[in-house]
Amino acid sequence: PYSHERLTRADPQYDLILITDWNWLDPIPGRGSAIFLHTWRRPGHPTAGCIAFSQKNLLWIANRLRPESRVVIR
Repeated sequence: PYSHERLTRADPQYDLILITDWNWLDPIPGRGSAIFLHTWRRPGHPTAGCIAFSQKNLLWIANRLRPESRVVIR
């Protein structure tokens, strides 16, 4: 079984999405196809495997990224 989600939404949660390189260049089946950074619904609300931020913090990150940037998630 494969999962997917619509990236067009009525709410602003996916108005700005930053895409990671998770399982990107040499994909391994079953490990998922993407991890996004996007805005949250509210603080502490879980995602479906992505990483969520307030709109203010996501914009802060997006405005500072450069092609050579590395985002490390711990």
